[in-house]
Amino acid sequence: MRSIWKGRHFLWLAAGIIATSAVGACSHPNYVYDEPYATQRVWDGREQAAYRRWEAERRMEHVEYQRRSAAEQRAYWQWRHDHQE
Repeated sequence: MRSIWKGRHFLWLAAGIIATSAVGACSHPNYVYDEPYATQRVWDGREQAAYRRWEAERRMEHVEYQRRSAAEQRAYWQWRHDHQE
């Protein structure tokens, strides 16, 4: 009988950790560094759409922003400042 209670405590603990992680992940925006302008920018749905448009205009295969080279990231931000929505 005692082992059943231990299992339940484990499940409650696991559920609490998962819930806390899910809430924390949603409440903190993702930031990326805009090197040419030396600023932190919020990477949200709007920025993701602009990034995809930048890739499409250059006929580039989609690669996550963080995996791009520093030169490509700078090129994106230069383009982005010229194409404000």
